[in-house]
Amino acid sequence: MKKQTPPMEIDFHLLDLRYAHTRIKNAAALAKMQNSITRYGQIVPALAVPENNNFILIDGYLRLKALMACGHDCIKLQVIEENEADSLFVMLAKNNDRQWEVIEQAALIQELHSRFTYSFGEIARRLGRDKSWVKRRLDLVDSLPEEIKQAVMTGKLSTWSASHVLVPLSRVNEKDACQLTKNLLRDPLSTRELASLYEHYKKSNRVVRDRIIANPSLLAKTIRLQDQDAKQINDGPEGKWLKDITIVCHILKRLITTAEYVFYPEQDLFHRRQRQIWIKKAEKMIIELNEQAGRKSHDNTGLPADNSGDG
Repeated sequence: MKKQTPPMEIDFHLLDLRYAHTRIKNAAALAKMQNSITRYGQIVPALAVPENNNFILIDGYLRLKALMACGHDCIKLQVIEENEADSLFVMLAKNNDRQWEVIEQAALIQELHSRFTYSFGEIARRLGRDKSWVKRRLDLVDSLPEEIKQAVMTGKLSTWSASHVLVPLSRVNEKDACQLTKNLLRDPLSTRELASLYEHYKKSNRVVRDRIIANPSLLAKTIRLQDQDAKQINDGPEGKWLKDITIVCHILKRLITTAEYVFYPEQDLFHRRQRQIWIKKAEKMIIELNEQAGRKSHDNTGLPADNSGDG
């Protein structure tokens, strides 16, 4: 790398944001960055290269958004005397300094390949990768229809959804991939649910596939209920009983917490007695449950089933 100048404060209007489209919007990361800047200010300078009287922002788009949200009008920049393409290589090669999303890497590699005309081999060599790695990254953005890519870049869909489901699906059926994307934006699924849905899709005929794409949340709900039924069968009555008594205990805990608001000195006698009747009923049922459990825990000899004490 060529000689660097000391970090400097630059007005926002002097920035060229030509790589903003390569960054995924992440609301949680932005909120975290805003909090950090509010408390400590901007700690790490953003990275830029000069061009005429402006500065091309290479890395630091999240910091820029956070600074804007916090009411700042300047950003601390580390300006490097590299050409634009070399600065992209420098940034991508720093794997330990930044956790890249796959699609962000892919978008920047696409810039190097398409706009700066670097070959797969040259990109791979300068990033310390092999050509197949570069090709896989480029395939990710090249295979995605624009509407799916925008959904990922705006943070509405995860990169996992894109790389594991929507990319392979769009290669064989772009129409289904786009329709599935629209439905996922309206009614999102978890990663596990989406993976299960795609497995069902691959094994199904055309009629069933159309139903899956038309209403993915319905299939996810059906699979979830089937899993619950299977778990109940596997756990047997013991598992169901344990689940039920856990629910009862949670409800009792809630009743204990709210009792002070339900029973109070000025309360009329009718309502107080009405609530006390239900407490007596609950108490009687707990005693009955305890007695029933005690009877069933004895073996045929009438002795307790657990004789693990010292003889």
